[in-house]
Amino acid sequence: MLENFKQYLINKGYKEYSANLSPSTCQDYPYRLRRLIEKENITIEQLATDINKYIELYGKSGEKWCVGCRSHESYINSLKHFRKFILVSRFGGQNG
Repeated sequence: MLENFKQYLINKGYKEYSANLSPSTCQDYPYRLRRLIEKENITIEQLATDINKYIELYGKSGEKWCVGCRSHESYINSLKHFRKFILVSRFGGQNG
């Protein structure tokens, strides 16, 4: 599922690598989700099912915002983009 998420990000125009060949958004967001999955001791399927719960938990008013805001808010942003990916995957459409 994370590989499909990466492809979704690429299709949306996000870069795999920055100008200096460092991993960029398409590499970073799946990495952040893997870290959250490990930290929460859940599966990717559980994350997908309860995505709103985790967005709230890692969001600005959530108890884990100290993690959500790390690295220019890449953790919470990865969760929000993953939610869009899930919705497009489940219900179709091009927007996300």
